[in-house]
Amino acid sequence: MKVLKYVLLLLLVVAVGLGIYAAIQPGEYDFTRSRTIQAPAEVVYEQVDDYKKWEEWGPWNEQDPTIRATYNEKTKGPGASYSWTSKEGDGKATRVESVPYTSLADELDFGSMGRSTAYWKFQPRDGATEVTWGMRAQHVPYMMKFFSALSGGYEGMMAPMFDRGLERLDSISTLKANENTALMGSWTISEVALQATEVQKFIGYPHSSTTDLGALQKIYMESLPKAGEYAMENGLEYGDFIPGAIFNSWDEEKGETDFMVGIFLKKDLRAGEGMQTVTVAAGNKVAISKFGNYGTGDDEAHNAISDYIEDNNLTTNGPVYEMYVNDPTEVKPNEIQTDIYYPVK
Repeated sequence: MKVLKYVLLLLLVVAVGLGIYAAIQPGEYDFTRSRTIQAPAEVVYEQVDDYKKWEEWGPWNEQDPTIRATYNEKTKGPGASYSWTSKEGDGKATRVESVPYTSLADELDFGSMGRSTAYWKFQPRDGATEVTWGMRAQHVPYMMKFFSALSGGYEGMMAPMFDRGLERLDSISTLKANENTALMGSWTISEVALQATEVQKFIGYPHSSTTDLGALQKIYMESLPKAGEYAMENGLEYGDFIPGAIFNSWDEEKGETDFMVGIFLKKDLRAGEGMQTVTVAAGNKVAISKFGNYGTGDDEAHNAISDYIEDNNLTTNGPVYEMYVNDPTEVKPNEIQTDIYYPVK
């Protein structure tokens, strides 16, 4: 009995000591893990942006197969959210920041284990992407402190899971990138058609540039996401607008173009700072749909329209414009749709 008393006393001392040690753990944390993935930033970003795709690479399902996720109608972009239940505890994630191909942030609620912010950064590196996944929290509850004390600190408790997640994200993203590469140069065009269109309102950012594809891509990468974010910040959803561009001039000999990048509106919205409003008149347009990655098949599509205009004795009657009909992150590269319109008389 005396030995048993000593054992119980020792266990009590250890328990008290551990309790005190847990109590003095820092009340906040912020740590990151990084990995360079051999895939473009847009491919990697796509895997993290949509909550439904987390099941493909998320490390938590390996550790706890009892996890059951429930998704809201919106699973990507600001305001998206999902919740989960499991024997280890329930929780919820809400997207609070989304900068396409650059960064993401989520507010996480782990119940008794507290709240935290998970954040992602995607940095292009010569065709690859340096991915940084971090988590930070303040006012950490005692229960979280206790379990972290058993694991050698917050980072010691969570970093292995982050490393495993990045490893699986690497595998998925590399596979997707290889699949996309095979389809990257594939494109098709529809038959050219004469269409009668209604009045359309467009808001966008004006630009003057060279016709160099690299220069144009940089402008598009900056202006299109900004226009879309402006629309959503003002209560519009993706179906309420269509990304696009209006070309006021295109001088092939001088290699110069004057154009606007923004959105065609299905619901009314005033132009934001730095933007201009354009009303596209109703009337006849010669139109074609091109299916393929941006920058591939464009010349062939425009040449097909030019031939149609010439063969039918038509003349252009206003700026050429393009609509980028579907989300390139939701379809294969050879399914990306660009509708091109030439006003004619």
